[in-house]
Amino acid sequence: MTTFLFHAHSGWRYVVIVVAIAVIAKFLFGLLGNSKWGQWDQRLGAALPITLDIQLLLGLVLWIARQQWLIQAPARTWEHPVMMILAVAVAHVTWIRVKKTTESSARFRTGLIGYVGAGLLLTVGIMRITGMMGPV
Repeated sequence: MTTFLFHAHSGWRYVVIVVAIAVIAKFLFGLLGNSKWGQWDQRLGAALPITLDIQLLLGLVLWIARQQWLIQAPARTWEHPVMMILAVAVAHVTWIRVKKTTESSARFRTGLIGYVGAGLLLTVGIMRITGMMGPV
């Protein structure tokens, strides 16, 4: 069971990456091109928190199934899950703020800044667990 969860969690990250790049690119082009907020912007903006929720759910179930909190390495036990929860929270807060804004340029700007912030948290959390940013 944990092997399946591990592979699902590892594989779903590519969906998250593709959606994040697509949303950030769309919002950047929308902001720079003074575009009007449209239906695709709405759909893409909502897609990132949804894909992140699925990834977080898979990760937390895997974390619980493997009893990861019993391991002594802090990056593998607490740092990664906490960073991912923070990234998901930033994405959700961003999306709530985007939906409350009415002006197109403000929506693109808010979404771009928030989703880039969430992406940075995701990147740091992933790099720390893979050992790319020093000892784990």
